[in-house]
Amino acid sequence: MIELSTADPDHISLNGETWEIQKYSPANFVKNYCLTTNTPSSISIGETVTLTKEWYKGIIFELPGAEVLIDGQWTSYEAKNKDLILSQNPMDLAWRLNGSLLSEYAYSPGKSIQGKLLTVDDQWNGLRLEKDISIQIK
Repeated sequence: MIELSTADPDHISLNGETWEIQKYSPANFVKNYCLTTNTPSSISIGETVTLTKEWYKGIIFELPGAEVLIDGQWTSYEAKNKDLILSQNPMDLAWRLNGSLLSEYAYSPGKSIQGKLLTVDDQWNGLRLEKDISIQIK
């Protein structure tokens, strides 16, 4: 099941006949089975939701309203905090989604936030695997 669900179909031709073959993709395996699938589907303004990592711990939640725990303090994931965040080991970071920040960013109920799950290694050299996510605001 894992092999077929992570394979990319391709075709080969020989003597006028064409056959479908499966190209197995380690990247698809990581995207489908190692990245978190437990992201919230919705959040209310003012609510705070934990963003959990599953098997692979080097995940960055690139979302409006995302916060990361650094030295016991929640820090918003935005450009002004980039150097502080990049100085941390990404494998050890705890994440949450802060609905109060969403209202500061002019999000309102009925809208949705769009973001990505990004994979990185312990040196922040991106692995270039990402997964789009969308969260509805209640």
